[in-house]
Amino acid sequence: MNPSTDQRDRPILVTGMARSGTSMVAGLLALSGAWVGRTLAGDPHNPKGYFENLALREGVTKRLLHALDCDPLGISKLPELAALPQVEGLAAPILAALEKQGYAGTRPWLFKDAKTALLWPIWRTAFPEARWVIVRRDESGILASCLRTPFMRQHSEDPDFWRAVIAAYRDRLDALVAWGEESGAAVHEIDSDGLVAGDLEQLAGLVAALGLHWDAEAAGRFVAREHWHDG
Repeated sequence: MNPSTDQRDRPILVTGMARSGTSMVAGLLALSGAWVGRTLAGDPHNPKGYFENLALREGVTKRLLHALDCDPLGISKLPELAALPQVEGLAAPILAALEKQGYAGTRPWLFKDAKTALLWPIWRTAFPEARWVIVRRDESGILASCLRTPFMRQHSEDPDFWRAVIAAYRDRLDALVAWGEESGAAVHEIDSDGLVAGDLEQLAGLVAALGLHWDAEAAGRFVAREHWHDG
């Protein structure tokens, strides 16, 4: 990456269904040089950290969902992609929030939020040059994690409820992939189960495509297999 190139208009947007490994992938990209700003600290359910910019999660994602009369947590009531409104002028306040955190535009910035899957056409309009990273995980693993994790289980302990939520996210992510194929936009997919199994080559390729810096040894240490459950 040319350090003189301003990166403000080319964010890396990481999304996927919750409990699919988005934090792991975002953490690996941050380790590789992506700027993430002030993020949610780790806890027993994500010991390495959530890598989720708090100002953008609270001030953009949740506010948009609330304005759409949908669940700001992105679970119980989801917006329909076809019904999303045009939101003009969103890029400026987002970049202002990042600059308050010290972002200078000299390297790519990253925002990770599963709920971006619900709002991706709005983000596409704000940042047409964004690079998208979709994290995929086997449905059984996501389901088991949702039923095991307290902040997910508070919504429901019914597996069928979660299967419906997973399917709704999958439909929106598939639509994002289809748009990328039609438009030529940069939409990448990462298999988180594969990362945990040791397939870091897919991540190395993504890091190269994003203009970041790959360190296989550091990445291998970061992937905490002991915190990953098969189901």
